[in-house]
Amino acid sequence: MDKGQNMDYLLRLRLFLWFGTLGFLSPAFGEPRIPKEPSLPSLPSEETKEPRNARGDKDSGEPKVLNLTLCDGRTVRGESTSGSQSIFFEHTKDGILYKKKLNVNELDSIKMDTWELKLKREEKKGTTYEVVPKKIRIRTKNGEVFYKETGVSDLKLLNIEIKNNNGETTLFTYWVDLKFPDGKWYSGLPATKGDPLVREDCLKDVVRMIEWE
Repeated sequence: MDKGQNMDYLLRLRLFLWFGTLGFLSPAFGEPRIPKEPSLPSLPSEETKEPRNARGDKDSGEPKVLNLTLCDGRTVRGESTSGSQSIFFEHTKDGILYKKKLNVNELDSIKMDTWELKLKREEKKGTTYEVVPKKIRIRTKNGEVFYKETGVSDLKLLNIEIKNNNGETTLFTYWVDLKFPDGKWYSGLPATKGDPLVREDCLKDVVRMIEWE
């Protein structure tokens, strides 16, 4: 091999080594790499915290005037700060599930249509049930009506504190009842119709409807 051929061989060897090293170090010249899937952005969670004042205490807001109708037809009117200033709930319209937020100032009334019997404990005398609202109707001041199937516990309206000229009291939208082995109820209410764990009638001292003035 003469000198010219030797120089040409060395030049080709250098180029081969250079491209080989570049292909090994750089993905642009090496084997194609599978791209990583981009991480999906996190969706903002719905804010459900109750409003708080500067000290961090729960802000009960201004008192609202309520008219409460009990299950035996009696009515109680007075001021109350029970419940949140806004309510969040799910409801179904034409077979479609929606999430809805309403300010208390938009509410006209909430009416309990049915109550659900939830087993609390077995006793010698019978079975104790907690009877809580199940199906409720929410009406707004502009006439919209929404049906909610999960009661009022998440709306913080199980216990309603109210104040008027007679003093202060707490009324309830639920009650506890005892079912005897013979099928009768301690409250004196008749047997349930249809679904044994759902009833439409209620204890006389329980709140059936809440109206905002």
